[in-house]
Amino acid sequence: MASITDKSKTAQADKPAAPKQHRSPFIVYGTIIILVIVVVTFIFVPSVGGSNSGANGQVLTFGSWDGKAITYTQGGYFAEQVQTIKNYYESQGYKDSGDQFFAYQVWRQAFEETVKHMAFLAFAKENGIMLTSKYLDLQMTKDPNFVVDGEFSRRKFRETNNAAKMSIRDTINETTLKSQFLANSVKAVPSSAEKAFIKAMASAERSMQYVAFPLGSYPDAERLAFAAKNAASFRRIKLSRITVTTTEKDAEDLRAKIVAGTLTFDAAAKDKSKDAYAATGGDMGWKYVWELKGDFEKTENIDGLLAVVKGEYSPVYKTVTGSWIFFRIDELLSDAALLDPSYLTSITDYMNRYEKGTIEDWVSLKAKTFADAASADFEKTATNQNLAVKKLESFPLNYGNAFNLGYFSLLGEMDTKNAPELAAGTSNDAFLQAVFSLQAGQVSKPLVLGENVVVVRISEISTADESKLSLIESYYPAVLQESLKTEISKAVMKNTRLKDDFMTTFFKVFSPVK
Repeated sequence: MASITDKSKTAQADKPAAPKQHRSPFIVYGTIIILVIVVVTFIFVPSVGGSNSGANGQVLTFGSWDGKAITYTQGGYFAEQVQTIKNYYESQGYKDSGDQFFAYQVWRQAFEETVKHMAFLAFAKENGIMLTSKYLDLQMTKDPNFVVDGEFSRRKFRETNNAAKMSIRDTINETTLKSQFLANSVKAVPSSAEKAFIKAMASAERSMQYVAFPLGSYPDAERLAFAAKNAASFRRIKLSRITVTTTEKDAEDLRAKIVAGTLTFDAAAKDKSKDAYAATGGDMGWKYVWELKGDFEKTENIDGLLAVVKGEYSPVYKTVTGSWIFFRIDELLSDAALLDPSYLTSITDYMNRYEKGTIEDWVSLKAKTFADAASADFEKTATNQNLAVKKLESFPLNYGNAFNLGYFSLLGEMDTKNAPELAAGTSNDAFLQAVFSLQAGQVSKPLVLGENVVVVRISEISTADESKLSLIESYYPAVLQESLKTEISKAVMKNTRLKDDFMTTFFKVFSPVK
């Protein structure tokens, strides 16, 4: 059987030739890299089977790795990944409903798998990893396509056409090369001292009580007072907009036609504009001044826009995304309509985006009043202030749930299902440092955690069962190696050799049906 991959005609070992000892560019020795191992699932999944999905022989290019195009072709690796991932989600009970969202999830994941496939093969070649013909011949005899009742079938092998044999051989070669590269790259054997350190970290567990103060408890009166002090940002203006994604000159030419009267603004918006307002002739409706901040590369241009006369057109402005926009003034600037239901909503949206610290400070001050009084009697103080006390059972220091294997946690973890206010605490430095610094019976200062400020009291400090700690000895090396594989995969997607044009091609192919 002819060799496909040999670099050396003299290499005839029955197993992969030993790779050259090049240091992997992704592994920094002396540093323990621990990452969360995540299986990504999706709550909502749409269809990948649209009319423009690359079927019927289409060749779709989504970028390149080191100059080599990343393409979708029928029968290619990318196409196989699309089908495999789609089948997986459907096997999990997600239904292909024909929506763009499902297509994005499936195709993006398939794209990333294809990038890693190409990168790992390239890295294997660069590190001198290769397979002998003899090894590939042996693996062919073990391939399920040629095995009957556990034995190699000469008949099935003869009946398989040469193109299919070649494809199977290529697959075996590529799969083995990738596996060999990854195996070489994650040969990090933790020392006994390292495992002892992890066991010591896992041994001290905390159980606690806590009271949560939601940021949503920030009163409307405070929001309105904030808006009154910043009234300029909460004025309103009615606008229409056109967005041009090509060049500034194209935007200026389009604006000139509208000003000259050879083209109406509404028609230009519907035919030429590239934003969410195009279908309605560019009509944005009433907008608060602060809402315009995200449109402009230079926010000082907002003052120029607000000075334009009703019915006239603004200059062309550059956006933060590199496109070009201009506006028609439909109604002049006015003070906020205080009785309009959108007014308070707008203040809330603004503060959540730009003034979250103001809200956190106010709620933290309220929480501090409780914390100062609760050191004497946590539960009684909470009862007196009409606050609910919740409990969290024993958990170890497991930052980011990094020691979770999916089906079980090597160290144990916070039960955030029953304590949802603490969900962000698994990877919050300040929270974990505070919790694991307190002694039994002590009360924390207010801690900002996601959408809450929490005050905790340590109920008990206990030592984990020895049976749990003994798992670390057995499983920690595997966790470390899986973490390194995850790190390598992330590094590939950030590598400068990758040109990622996924979004551009995807939205050309899977454009929403109007």
